[in-house]
Amino acid sequence: MPYIRNGWSSVKRQFPSVIILFLYQLLWGVFLYRLVNTAVVQVLHRYPDPPPNDLSRLLFMIEGQNRFWQIPEVHHYLWMVIGMILLRLLLTPLVQAGILYGLLPGEERAPGLPLFRGMQKFWKPVTLFYFIELILILIPTLWLLPKAYASLSPFLQGNGSHISAALIAMAYAVGWLCYSWFIRQTVLFLQFGYLFRGNAWPSLLLCWKHLLPGLGISFILAASCSIIFILFGTVSWIWTGLLALILQQAYPFFRSVFKIWKISSQYCLWQQKS
Repeated sequence: MPYIRNGWSSVKRQFPSVIILFLYQLLWGVFLYRLVNTAVVQVLHRYPDPPPNDLSRLLFMIEGQNRFWQIPEVHHYLWMVIGMILLRLLLTPLVQAGILYGLLPGEERAPGLPLFRGMQKFWKPVTLFYFIELILILIPTLWLLPKAYASLSPFLQGNGSHISAALIAMAYAVGWLCYSWFIRQTVLFLQFGYLFRGNAWPSLLLCWKHLLPGLGISFILAASCSIIFILFGTVSWIWTGLLALILQQAYPFFRSVFKIWKISSQYCLWQQKS
């Protein structure tokens, strides 16, 4: 696709933003690792060893249910996770604003790193668009989650057909993913129109008119990123050691590249069609 090729040219101009985004995602990975290492592993160490019988497993579950909410450390980790989720919700639109600002030609940008300049100039509208997108994506879950649970409840209770329950739940998940992509694509084009042309509504019609090219861009880049993830994971599983560690730490870099590449390619589609 010419849009993907042109988007790659934009990625090369934003390489400092790729490095910063890579470090940002690496820090989140370190936080999750430390959280699991300090909280979850301690709970797993209390699991009966040698392998439990039915009675010891039952006692372990009863102890966990009775004492889980009474332990102060649980409250500490819970508030820590809630705080980090809120922080992530606040930082995500700032990063998005920096990436969008980097799409401008070099002569139209202010001096300095585009990622930080974009946070300064575009953070208000991008934050508004981000929370609108988040609300629109989460609204259907209020209807889908009870439906998915109802379809899986016979499977969880050991009754009914396992295949039919899995297919119904998979259909709900695929439908929600398609809806989420449609909302993200629509909001992204609205941001293009508002930030770069001052009028968002023509971009809305443009997005719906050219959904197939936009879907092709997303599918090709998502498939390429998934292939790299599977390849890195397979190599890390087979050849453990220093190579596996390097590959696992390098994957966020490729994910950052593909994130900016996808937005840049969609911008090329919007720019050429408008």
